[in-house]
Amino acid sequence: MDLFDWVAKDDDLDMWIVQQHMVSAPGGLQRAGAIVPLVNVMFAVELIPVYGEKIDCTVNEKTSQEVYSRFYLNSFTDKELFESLRAEL
Repeated sequence: MDLFDWVAKDDDLDMWIVQQHMVSAPGGLQRAGAIVPLVNVMFAVELIPVYGEKIDCTVNEKTSQEVYSRFYLNSFTDKELFESLRAEL
């Protein structure tokens, strides 16, 4: 199950933008969720919210994924992730 969808590459920042994957549920759409086995984890990633025109100052590291739905995928934090994203995408 996909938790995020690729949106586009921001060429100015040289980072990919991802958005939370939505699924149909009773009452409308909701964010996809899953338990990911550790053997399936290849890299820890850093997601930076796409803030838009104005930053909500009440958001913190615990609530950012609840408030924002699009994120920059920071590929500069890890050399292997950087090379992997360059090769595969």
